[in-house]
Amino acid sequence: MRLDLAERLRCPADHAPTPLIVVARAKRDRELLEGFAGCPVCHLEARVRAGHVEFPSGVESAVEGAGAAGHEASTGMAARAGAWMPDLERLQALLGLAEPGGAVLLTGRYASLGAALAARADVAVVTLQADAPPDAEGVSAVLGAPRRVPFTDGTFRGAALDAGLDAALAEDAVRTVSIGGRVLGAAALARPAGTNELARDAHEWVAAREAVPQAVPLSRRRE
Repeated sequence: MRLDLAERLRCPADHAPTPLIVVARAKRDRELLEGFAGCPVCHLEARVRAGHVEFPSGVESAVEGAGAAGHEASTGMAARAGAWMPDLERLQALLGLAEPGGAVLLTGRYASLGAALAARADVAVVTLQADAPPDAEGVSAVLGAPRRVPFTDGTFRGAALDAGLDAALAEDAVRTVSIGGRVLGAAALARPAGTNELARDAHEWVAAREAVPQAVPLSRRRE
């Protein structure tokens, strides 16, 4: 996992948003290869192995059925939808990745394009709920099915959400996308709150993350 992404890891447990403290045991250039990440609040510990971050099984999943069952739900939807699979060029275009740099989040079937997208668009890729940990430069996986996306707000340029995601996890993924960034979703997935739909067809919708309204201080309201 790229070091700048490791520094944005956040505890997915049920308490106030808390950054994880990352301790590196092996690094190569800008990549964290081995180490662990711990929460100072609940003491949850995640392992970093071969560049992937693995959460303990006790951190429940927000994906329907959890873990492998969640993936089965996703692939079951794919079968009912005629085994549709995402396209690399379309994925790059809809996520607005004309310029290099930054990172994107890919879930479910979209994760299968992680290695190709990292090479083609020159972006870092994080996968969630993928078939297996990727073995490619620029691609790292979140393992263990945490119930929230374990990254701080605005970490990613964009996110691609597969149909197997629970609505709560899909909405949490939106939080990790920068304001104005693209959120792409399989048509069977309801578009999460906090997004503005840009286009839709039989297979996918694409939206932009909206800005969170700022509360007006009471002192200003009286003016």
